[in-house]
Amino acid sequence: MGVMSDQVTETQGAVVVSRRVGPAVTRNKLKRRLREVYRQELPGLRTGLWIVVTVKPSAANATMESLRSEWLRLGKRLSIFSDSLPDQGV
Repeated sequence: MGVMSDQVTETQGAVVVSRRVGPAVTRNKLKRRLREVYRQELPGLRTGLWIVVTVKPSAANATMESLRSEWLRLGKRLSIFSDSLPDQGV
């Protein structure tokens, strides 16, 4: 275990998919899709964030477009994009 410093680090992301979401093929497909969304959006994210995405069972049948749309909606709400300011009341 390392010691955290005050230095600005690169933003890191992880995807967590429970067995309740579906069989391994479905879980792996969702992880690949969400990692791709993260990879494409990474240049626009604020630095120094640790982002963990937990996939709900309803995402098992989601299209790539709906996953990206939900990512952008939640990212805006959480102010993770470099062009957004943090919400005061969150």
